[in-house]
Amino acid sequence: MKARFVLDKKKVVEQYQKLRKLGRVSYSFKTNRDVGKVLDEDTDSEFSIHNISEIDMLNPRRVWFFAQAWHEDDIKKILGKGVRSFVVDNEKDLDELLNVVNERVNLILRMKFQEHRMHAGKYFDYGMSARKVNEIISRIKDNEKIGKLGIHIHRKSQNASEWEIKQELEDSLERGVLERLDIINLGGGFPVKYRTYTAEVMDYIFSKVEEVKTWLKEQGKEIEVYLEPGRFIAAPAVKLETEVLQVYDGVIVVNTSIYNCALDTILTDIRMLVEGELENGDGYKIKGNSPTRDDIFRYKVKLKDVKVGDKLVFLNAGAYNYTTDFCGFEKLETIVV
Repeated sequence: MKARFVLDKKKVVEQYQKLRKLGRVSYSFKTNRDVGKVLDEDTDSEFSIHNISEIDMLNPRRVWFFAQAWHEDDIKKILGKGVRSFVVDNEKDLDELLNVVNERVNLILRMKFQEHRMHAGKYFDYGMSARKVNEIISRIKDNEKIGKLGIHIHRKSQNASEWEIKQELEDSLERGVLERLDIINLGGGFPVKYRTYTAEVMDYIFSKVEEVKTWLKEQGKEIEVYLEPGRFIAAPAVKLETEVLQVYDGVIVVNTSIYNCALDTILTDIRMLVEGELENGDGYKIKGNSPTRDDIFRYKVKLKDVKVGDKLVFLNAGAYNYTTDFCGFEKLETIVV
């Protein structure tokens, strides 16, 4: 058999509904486009996208386009495709938009959390300071070109601890600015279970989202809360089916490569669970079929009586499962069930 992904539409909708109960959902389309297409057909999800070419894959009226170093021609092309909702993370891109647009658009400003309340690092280097966001909103709040106005908070992937959002918002937003907001996008970061991560914090995280919603209601204004999942929806909905090519000295070689389907393993140290793995038994290293030293899916997976020709299935395989052309690898097929 050829290695392939198997996407479960029912699981996509099930994961979506868990978050939809908490607020509006804008799925991060870059996580897995195939999952996004299911959401477009079967739910009322909106979509966060970053590339002009992706607009044609979705209903443009449900798209939030994330600007990054765009110019007048880019903006006209995006507007021409029907997009009317935008997220910007710097003042230069905002000025470009307001100079070009001649009708009402929805606008969200990406805001950093205050540095004294979180760990510094590359995962948080997105958006403008709270001071700058307050200043801009105070300046543009009456601009007739702006329909709904909001802020966006970036959440790092697999975020199990940084969820004191209510306190951050209280510290960051001036009262007059908060009164002008229509939307607060709390970002993504909802964790999924892997061998290297636990997802046993979801009750806590959901309670923190509810805490934000309660606080917003206490402010006396209806502000829509958006959530921006990617991995939380995509990963559990997809399995990676592979075949064992070789077994030797405690090593299993499968018929695909991390470089072909699971770069997340290298980039974020994600180690997928294996269907049927045991608490006790022989520990195997599962290796991809390239000669590269880091083409390793898992170390010391306990499995019973693995033989050449067996099917080996990886779970939670749907997030960031893009391919490269390294060693001539081709994109794996995705089967939708």
